Amino acid sequence: MGFDTSITLEAKPRTEKGKNASRRLRAAGMVPVTVYGSGDAATGAVSKREIATILRKHGRNQIFTLKINGEATTVKIAEMQFDPLRGSLLHADLMRISLTEKTEFDVSVHVTGEPEGVRLQGGLLDLPLHSLRVRCLPRDLPSAIEVDVAALKIGNNLRVRDLQLPEGVEVLTDPDVVLANVIAPKAEEEVTAAAPAEAVAEPEVIKKGKQEEKGPEK
Repeated sequence: MGFDTSITLEAKPRTEKGKNASRRLRAAGMVPVTVYGSGDAATGAVSKREIATILRKHGRNQIFTLKINGEATTVKIAEMQFDPLRGSLLHADLMRISLTEKTEFDVSVHVTGEPEGVRLQGGLLDLPLHSLRVRCLPRDLPSAIEVDVAALKIGNNLRVRDLQLPEGVEVLTDPDVVLANVIAPKAEEEVTAAAPAEAVAEPEVIKKGKQEEKGPEK
């Protein structure tokens, strides 16, 4: 992934603050942003369409150039706030990035292959972790970390320490954390098989109780 010099986003100055000012910006197709890190924080507003395009095509880890207050700075999206009902972007925090210093990033895990334990043994693939925390230079940042699960049988797993990471990328996630494992199908069949037996047992108890109640009357 790294730093793409062709991606540039221009931010307009934001002088007004408050909820009403933010609503007016959004109504005009803009998204309020705050830029921080390595210097004083700055505020502005960017095109909702343009930042949505970056997210859709490149993901939130994409490093790009932001022009704000007459200066060009290298940034990445750090945090985003969405409308809980409409799902529209309400606000974004952008973090300044140094191209010569290592920075921490969250990188998604991309699974490849069909496990042998699923294909031949009827197992289920479990993926407890969907992203990894890494540290690297922006130019070395991968778009995703691929995990090949084709050789996994039932009872096998892959941990963070088993990964072959690209050169220059250091993983910060606990090396013992499980990324993928194949488990045997269980619970559902056992519960389904046990249910009829319980259903039959209950009427027998009730019937016996009625017989005992009628006994003394005779």
